Amino acid sequence: MKKAVIAVVAMFAAAAFTSSAFAYDHLITNDTSAITAPGGMNAGVGIVSLVASDGWDADGESGELADDMTGLYIPLKFRMGIMDNLEVFGVLPYEKWDMGDFGESGIGDLFVGAKYGVMPEGLLTVRGALILPLGDDENGLGEAGGFGIDVGAMTAYQAGAIGLNGQAGIRWAAEDSDSKIQPGMGIYLDGEACYALSEKFGLQAGLEIMMAGDSKWDGNDVDDSASNVMELGVGGTYKLNETMGLRGDLLFDVAGKNANSNVGVMLGLCYTIK
Repeated sequence: MKKAVIAVVAMFAAAAFTSSAFAYDHLITNDTSAITAPGGMNAGVGIVSLVASDGWDADGESGELADDMTGLYIPLKFRMGIMDNLEVFGVLPYEKWDMGDFGESGIGDLFVGAKYGVMPEGLLTVRGALILPLGDDENGLGEAGGFGIDVGAMTAYQAGAIGLNGQAGIRWAAEDSDSKIQPGMGIYLDGEACYALSEKFGLQAGLEIMMAGDSKWDGNDVDDSASNVMELGVGGTYKLNETMGLRGDLLFDVAGKNANSNVGVMLGLCYTIK
């Protein structure tokens, strides 16, 4: 009987974990290796709308969801240059999701961290962040798991109108005290190419891959709960003036495992305060 109960709860834990799996990420999506100058400050707000009618199972086979799952995410971002080659930042999102008769809304988890430019002109930048579990995991808000750590490295290269950037990193999270879920170790890869049509307009296309190992529930391994998803993003940028800029992207999850197949739109506004 005990084994049966553990099996049922483990299945529920796996479902809760994978139902929110998608490649868009508040911390890494559209992040670059640019370091804010000392004393400089930037603030930004985004709107991300996602919808999924299909998903991938543990074998990567696609199937229709019982109900469409929709998500609305509004991340607030702040960056400040502390000294040469060092900046601190914070990201706090508002999240809302719906699936059939179920849904929830509220704040997600808070990301706080710093970037350090190891090599000049963005050739190598390292980023470290803490994930503070403010979101309600039991209601599908915030990142899976409890307190987390994210470490990444980024590179960027500009040759005239053409720009290339990429990043790679890992993410670890402890067990959430309420849901008892601990996600597996996460690994991500991200690359983007952009082209400046003029001083104001630019185009970009990128590919983001996120992977996570098997999760645990209350210390027990949840078999076949590892997930991965590959997301394609295409869009453009527009410079409103010297202090404000807009960015828009179309998002397509093109392959995955234990994840939803999302399509969506992402819009962002950035303002240079100082």
